[in-house]
Amino acid sequence: MHIPDGFLNNNLAGGFTVGALGMLGYCLSKILKAATIFTGTLMGNNGNSNIGSVSFGFSDNASKYFQNLTIIAIWVFAFQMFNIPIQSATSAHLIGGVFAAVLAGPLEGFVIMSSVLILQGLFFSDGGILALGANIFNMAFVGSFLSYYIYKTFLNKNHYLAVFAACLFSVLTASLSCLIELSISGTVSFLTAFEDMMNMHLIVALLETGITLVLLKIFKNLTRDTDE
Repeated sequence: MHIPDGFLNNNLAGGFTVGALGMLGYCLSKILKAATIFTGTLMGNNGNSNIGSVSFGFSDNASKYFQNLTIIAIWVFAFQMFNIPIQSATSAHLIGGVFAAVLAGPLEGFVIMSSVLILQGLFFSDGGILALGANIFNMAFVGSFLSYYIYKTFLNKNHYLAVFAACLFSVLTASLSCLIELSISGTVSFLTAFEDMMNMHLIVALLETGITLVLLKIFKNLTRDTDE
């Protein structure tokens, strides 16, 4: 699903890059604000601060917060290690976006996924640098951020159903988005590649559901409440 350089036209790649940078900046600002609240060192007042009419209680767990995000990122990286080539398109692989977003939150999930994709593109030649914005859109925004809200929609019915629905949406919608981008760029034929792309990623979605459920159970202590 990682799109290499040269597979997208320049206008499309540039547009996705601008959008990805904007979203990444927004998410990072929110995360840094949360970390400031966690540590309380910038505000003092014996661990408490009043901002306007809102009272915040500070703790010293900011470092643990970032450690948890790092641990999740390492597992997402491991998720995506194995690729299955698709002759008529790019490749199929696990994403890990639902795992990241459910454990850490949608904004954190986006940053985690983006960080992994940037690392892969810069140091492992997995996905192109110029196509990085599109890859972030497909796997971080669609595959993690939006998928979190699919999970939340079904969560009041059943946790397992929520994870299944989110993983199905994450993998299939991200792969469809990738295919549309390649088709618009004239790299592949949408009709020719659609069946191969969807069939392979349906299998991937089922695998991702099972692995995500297992890992969420293992790492349940990393889960934090979010107000998103």
